[in-house]
Amino acid sequence: MAEHPRTVQERRRELLRRRIAESGLATTRSARPDAVRAGERHPLSPGQRRMWFLQAMDADDVTLNVCVAYRLTGPLDGERLRAAFDDLVARHTILRTVYGVDSEGEPYQVFSDDVEISWPTVDLTELSEAERARRTAALARAEFGRPFDLTTDLPLRTTLIHGGTDEFVLLFVAHHICWDDDCWAVFAAELSAAYNGDRRRGDAPQFVAAGVLQTAAEPTVADVGYWADTLRPSPEPLPLPGLAATSPSRDAERRSRTMPAELFARVEQFAHRHAATPFMVLLAAFGVLVRRYTGAPDFLVSVPVTARGSAAHGALGYFGNTLLLRITARPQDTFVSFVDAVRETCLNGFAHQAVGIDRVVREVNPERMGHDGMDRLVRLGFSWRKTANDFALDGVTVRQLELGAVTAHLPLALAVVLDPDRVSVEFEYQTRLRGELVEKMLGHYLRLLDHALAEPGRRITGIDMLGPAQRAAVLAQSHGELVATPATTMVALLEAAADAAPEAVALVSDEEQLTYAGLHRRANRLARLLAARGFGPEDLVGLRMTTSIEFVVAMLAVLKAGAAYLPIDPAYPDERIDYLVADARPRTVIGQPEFAAAERDAEPLPDAALTDADRLGPLHPEHLAYVIYTSGSTGRPKGVAVSHRAIAEHVDGFVAEWSMTAADRLLQSSSVSFDASLLDIFVTLTLGARLVVPRPGAFGDLDYVADLIERHRVTVLHMVPSMLSTLLLLPRAAQWRALRHVPVGGEALPGEVADRFAGHFDAELRNHYGPTEAVVCATHLKVEGAQGSRVVPIGVPNRNVYAYVLDEELAPVPAQVIGELYLGGAQLARGYLGRPGLTAERFVADPFAAGMRMYRTGDLVRRNLSGELEFVGRADEQVKVRGYRIELGEVESVIATHPAVRHCLVVAEDTEAGPTLAAYLVPAAGAGPSGGPAGVRIDEIRAHAAATLPEYMVPSAFGVIPEIPLTVSGKLDRRALPPPTPVAPRPPPPPGPALGRR
Repeated sequence: MAEHPRTVQERRRELLRRRIAESGLATTRSARPDAVRAGERHPLSPGQRRMWFLQAMDADDVTLNVCVAYRLTGPLDGERLRAAFDDLVARHTILRTVYGVDSEGEPYQVFSDDVEISWPTVDLTELSEAERARRTAALARAEFGRPFDLTTDLPLRTTLIHGGTDEFVLLFVAHHICWDDDCWAVFAAELSAAYNGDRRRGDAPQFVAAGVLQTAAEPTVADVGYWADTLRPSPEPLPLPGLAATSPSRDAERRSRTMPAELFARVEQFAHRHAATPFMVLLAAFGVLVRRYTGAPDFLVSVPVTARGSAAHGALGYFGNTLLLRITARPQDTFVSFVDAVRETCLNGFAHQAVGIDRVVREVNPERMGHDGMDRLVRLGFSWRKTANDFALDGVTVRQLELGAVTAHLPLALAVVLDPDRVSVEFEYQTRLRGELVEKMLGHYLRLLDHALAEPGRRITGIDMLGPAQRAAVLAQSHGELVATPATTMVALLEAAADAAPEAVALVSDEEQLTYAGLHRRANRLARLLAARGFGPEDLVGLRMTTSIEFVVAMLAVLKAGAAYLPIDPAYPDERIDYLVADARPRTVIGQPEFAAAERDAEPLPDAALTDADRLGPLHPEHLAYVIYTSGSTGRPKGVAVSHRAIAEHVDGFVAEWSMTAADRLLQSSSVSFDASLLDIFVTLTLGARLVVPRPGAFGDLDYVADLIERHRVTVLHMVPSMLSTLLLLPRAAQWRALRHVPVGGEALPGEVADRFAGHFDAELRNHYGPTEAVVCATHLKVEGAQGSRVVPIGVPNRNVYAYVLDEELAPVPAQVIGELYLGGAQLARGYLGRPGLTAERFVADPFAAGMRMYRTGDLVRRNLSGELEFVGRADEQVKVRGYRIELGEVESVIATHPAVRHCLVVAEDTEAGPTLAAYLVPAAGAGPSGGPAGVRIDEIRAHAAATLPEYMVPSAFGVIPEIPLTVSGKLDRRALPPPTPVAPRPPPPPGPALGRR
């Protein structure tokens, strides 16, 4: 949030002016309210108008019922208590007020002198203790859940329940239109005085007079301008963990804990040292908790306030307002600097509280969508209040009870409750949030507050939220099944499968099929040729070949020779292919023509499997197996180097955890340059199963894909969720009854897609996650049951995989708290080819396992209460499109090299077909948005990008904007971006000339 232009001194003077006015010292207000008479119509105060319209919008709404239950122990005189209530109602006209609407549609209030409050009493003395408790709770639910008709009902109801000797329960219900938190002290004092027979009281001040005065205090232009400047544009709706997207119910519950007295004393001391109040310090701690749970750096918190001038001292009525305080929690903030920022936010808000919340909502959210326009703005509340049981009835002890149903406008609100003998922290939450989660949040709030006060100079994103026992429990959830496995090579695994079933079909395509024996004989001969030509361990061989049986043979031959392979998709632009070859520096690049020639040359060679004696040197598990390039943020793709041990560990674990068998038939769906192809090829050929190899570009022809699935009775489909969603739309999909397993990954799996899949097939669906640096996939989830609108979690760690969720200090975070995902285990890649600095930055020492490494994924996740990881977003500008990992910065840097482009912004857009890229262009000087010599021609920009980037990285929509829009906090304002214009993609370029030996 941008700093308001006025100085701190000016803001404090404004706050002082408000307080002087509210205390009745300002000359613009009369010192005494005018007398009011029964039957007179009076306008509503701004706060009353808000409560009136809220109730009018939904006559059955009970969220404005103020409900309290009291246990009264002692020789209570019920008639004296009723007389005390009669006295209270007689003294305060607001308690005998009803509301109407005049001929012009304006609401008004009018009170009567001739009223009698309802005083039902219920005798439960003849019931058992258990039955009394049940009936009392049922009575409370019924009474608290009954709405008020403000046109006829008095805004106060009571029920007295007699439970036994000297045991009573009093149910109290008031409508918010006549009640705010400051009423409790007046209520307790006056009711106690009346019950105890104290007649030494003067006339009570009346709300109507004070309320009319309140309506005269019009906000200034500066007041309105402050809220408009502060809240526009408003933050994105807060993504509370586990909160259903929509829910008509506002049913709620409460959970509370006592704050240790020593901790509250430290809060007071810290507040004093930093010129703040305990309220501000506790609100700041709440802001840190929200930041850690949601990852949101910018959000609104609803804070109730009351403004009672001297004329209203001792009056009952609603003098309240609601402030929307904007909390900006920057990652670099320490707790000290964050408290300073929250203090200034509070001072600003208090200084400008004359603007009613209705006016603020109209300024910020003109559409007023949702309940009272608030749902789009705020989901959190924070309050500070005293308990409502400060009674002194002669001979009677009064304690507050938790009884009956609770309703709440906000999904989650934290209240600090001050009792005479303790301080409590209470969460009120809508039941669409799980109580178990809220209970954990309570504990984390108190622990976070304790640690923040102990180390206030620590950054808020690194404040520890775990105790020793919780830390141990979290680490125990951070790995899959741990199984001792000997280090091996992929060659050993593949040859063992071939030896077990040499005559089984390994590969089948449109043109041919190969048995395991035939596949390995061809690969063995070619491997011997490579070895004879000097290729061995740590040598890199480029394979510029399409998806085909020939590619599998060539890849297997390279591995058998002891060398490593570099897949190069011939569909890539020549510029990208040239870059890969120049950066990786393979000793040779084999294209389709070179492969055919090499097979002819290898024909006379023996077809027996190679031994270490046949290679240039022994093949070890630590030797390089392959290099696959992924997108790079600087515009330069980076090569991920993976050893035999890593890929073999992954494949062996995958085979062990899946119930796939040699009878399965898997359709290869991934490009050979994408690491998901390793799962297709290596897992299938390690199991002794059959791999169906489609023609290149097959998945652009869905009828052809459907033919393959049906013709070969495919049992396993491995693909990205967006492709699965598309296939499910085919009427023929209902015929694919042979399907047994469908692993998906590479992008988010929408719950709707998972549910559609379950409606089509009696097959196992698993959601997988994993970066290339951790070898294909590191976590999995067996998808069971209805998923609804949620994004399916990415699951739990695979066998022998460590998956840590850590904060910025590399400390574990609790369940439901967002952290960065770090992956560890033997399946990690070596690092980045030729980039030791980047390798050291991303592959770091594992602080929980001596001598081990972990990979910093850059993915933000949380572990839910079931122990499953949920993907939240990226810590950087990386996205996944059709399963391909893309650094947006790489796309931006390529497009920005066009002379007509000054700046480029690339964003990921969610569409029905899955994520796509959209590019926004800021024209260079002299270039306008229209076509022509001085304009930005979108077709030229797209062609410029396609000449360097692979097809999946070229944006499918473009927009031209004058500047990159930013929020007041300096972040990209996505809502200010205009809809981009889709651009028809060009067909993939034909394969370039094959590269020979380089």
